[in-house]
Amino acid sequence: KGVRISALPQMVNEVSGLLDIMEEVMDIQRARRLEKLKPPSWWRQHWFLTAVGAPSIGYIFYTLAVTGDGMVLLKYMMKKILDFVQEHVVRPCFAMYQELSKGTEYISDRAARDTAVDTLKKMIRSWLDETYPDMPDSEKTKLSDAMDISLIEATKEKNMKTIYELNSVIRMSFIEAQFIKKEMMNALVALDEMQASTNFNMNLAAITPVLLLVWAVKRVSSFIVYTTFKWGKSKEETYASFLQILTEIERLLIMRNTAENCVLDSDDLGMLMLHLHELRTILWYERRRFSLNILRSVTEDLAELSGERGAVSVQQQLLIVERMSRTYRFLRMAASRE
Repeated sequence: KGVRISALPQMVNEVSGLLDIMEEVMDIQRARRLEKLKPPSWWRQHWFLTAVGAPSIGYIFYTLAVTGDGMVLLKYMMKKILDFVQEHVVRPCFAMYQELSKGTEYISDRAARDTAVDTLKKMIRSWLDETYPDMPDSEKTKLSDAMDISLIEATKEKNMKTIYELNSVIRMSFIEAQFIKKEMMNALVALDEMQASTNFNMNLAAITPVLLLVWAVKRVSSFIVYTTFKWGKSKEETYASFLQILTEIERLLIMRNTAENCVLDSDDLGMLMLHLHELRTILWYERRRFSLNILRSVTEDLAELSGERGAVSVQQQLLIVERMSRTYRFLRMAASRE
């Protein structure tokens, strides 16, 4: 009653200093306790893999190094890998780049094909002018433009019965040879167009084995990491763990929802905080499994569930859990798998 404080700022500074010292001491004690509760290292937990795998791998490497087979095997494997990459990655990708940037490259000579067609038309028209001078010009033009050699074939068959028409037979044979050349050039152009139309798809098909191999290696490596070495959890396991803890929270709230606007007592509230800590731990260590929007929304829901955004009743907490189960797709996916 008669105490007077003459230096209030000095007392505030002393109290603040004491609080800071207490926080430092608590941090030291917390670190010391966590160090005792820290699980053993991975090597100690999987000592059997180290005891069996290290000598076996060492013996294999020693044998390969002494006999010289290791270098031969390494060179052979590198050659096969380089050939595979060259055949299924480098060449198809370069071919697709060339096709997209420079357009389709044709192998056949289209100008030579056009020249062969024009020459054949001229040869047929010249032969018609000399052999059938009385034929109308329109009919001659029609036969020459259509490159129709049926009349030439019939005349050749007729003239081959006598030796006196040998020069005419030779001339008609040259026309037939020119017709065959024209047909071959047309076939080459058709093949070229067909190859150009399917070239991009063939290059994509060549890359497909590489994509399948990469996918298979990723799946196998993920399986080894998640099952054998226990380094982290898969996406499905992470979602299932989150759903299981959320189910425990819902079970706790349902059991304590005995009256309207009731709240959890200290023991149940402590259990709820432990469950929320487990959920936040999953969000922190497995945050790469969630998008930024989901992380932000789930963190806000957990803060509301713990009462950090204001006092909440058990009924309100049940509504928050129900909203989380209804809103987030990864929880529905985990529930559908169970």
